[in-house]
Amino acid sequence: MEAFRRRPASVRFTVMNGISTAFLAGLVALGATGCAGATGSGAVLAPSAPSAATVPATEQAAIASGEIVAKPLQFERGSSKYVGGIASGLVPATPERVLRAFSDPSALAHMLPRTKQVTFLGRTADGDHIELLQGNSWLSAKYTVALEASAVPGELRFWLDRSRHHDIDDVYGYFRVQRFDEHRSLVTVAAAVDVGSDFTNMIVGRRVQDAILSTPRLMRDYFARTEPRDDDPRVAVNDLR
Repeated sequence: MEAFRRRPASVRFTVMNGISTAFLAGLVALGATGCAGATGSGAVLAPSAPSAATVPATEQAAIASGEIVAKPLQFERGSSKYVGGIASGLVPATPERVLRAFSDPSALAHMLPRTKQVTFLGRTADGDHIELLQGNSWLSAKYTVALEASAVPGELRFWLDRSRHHDIDDVYGYFRVQRFDEHRSLVTVAAAVDVGSDFTNMIVGRRVQDAILSTPRLMRDYFARTEPRDDDPRVAVNDLR
């Protein structure tokens, strides 16, 4: 997985109609994965998801029936307040195809919540640089994520690069893809976002959390309606009006 080595990340919010950045920051769902250098607590959002064999029987049955099993998380680390969670579900694609989609801007534009544009900025020794534009008609957030393959097979990590401008304090997490059967994969998404103050958390924390936990469903819907791609676009635009 040479395409997923370490790389930097940044976030910039475009604020409209004078609404505060702190309030708006929590409205944008940010996918992420646990990694070295992230502020987030790895003890709370573990860098590796459990294997299918360790999932409780009740959850295995729910996943096999097509449900998304979600575990919301909310925790503090020092003065930082994180919301997020871990969500798992089946997607109708092999692990190889799912992992390839993370290097396809068009796929990412549909798999990540409220994503309007994805641009691959390049590949360096530190990994791939991916710029995301997320939001809706009155709010948008532009930032760059670092995405790398971890030592765990099928696991990709991503995090916020503090060396670039960012209007949120932290985001981190992981994607993990495991074979479920011949035609389906078990996908686990984990992410934590520092939403700022208690007030911001009260207003937007649940929205951020719900968006994060919806990612396996978005991925399932994307693979259910698309075929593998042979081209290699660098930019994808998603109309969310």
